[in-house]
Amino acid sequence: MNKNKGFTLIELIIYVTAFAIITTILTLFVFNFINVYTKIRITKEVSEGSQIAMETMLLEIKHAKDIYAPTSSFDSHPGQLSLETEKDTPTGEEILYIDFYLDDNNRLCMKKEGQESEPLTPENIEINNLIFNYLTINGVESIRIELLANYKNRTERITHQATTTIISTANLRND
Repeated sequence: MNKNKGFTLIELIIYVTAFAIITTILTLFVFNFINVYTKIRITKEVSEGSQIAMETMLLEIKHAKDIYAPTSSFDSHPGQLSLETEKDTPTGEEILYIDFYLDDNNRLCMKKEGQESEPLTPENIEINNLIFNYLTINGVESIRIELLANYKNRTERITHQATTTIISTANLRND
């Protein structure tokens, strides 16, 4: 028998085993990469969505003339904040009322008087904690906002879970 032609059975087993190990490692690497990418994407989505909502509220607070206390709910979840503003008022009106609240799906919404409610957070983000605190320091009115946002995890996979908490304060500038 000529030893220079073909593979022996032992060589074939070694090659197949090495190929199987390399293929398994590469497959695990690809699946792990996909899971990490999904986790990063979801975390970024929750962070950006809640940050945009927070910035919108802070901007409206800074431009508000006053806080409308009868419809505001402070120091508890779910909070509601109602503002009086002279910015972007409808024709013939001097004051516009703006409300921030959670809808039935735990989405943060903004409603301007005479307009439809506008969601500030995407459908796949739910707000699990929304607290407004009314502060007065040396006659300056401020609102502290605590916002806890979660990704709506339709599966129980840990890669599909993300949470962010944002706390910020804005002073009413009456401008």
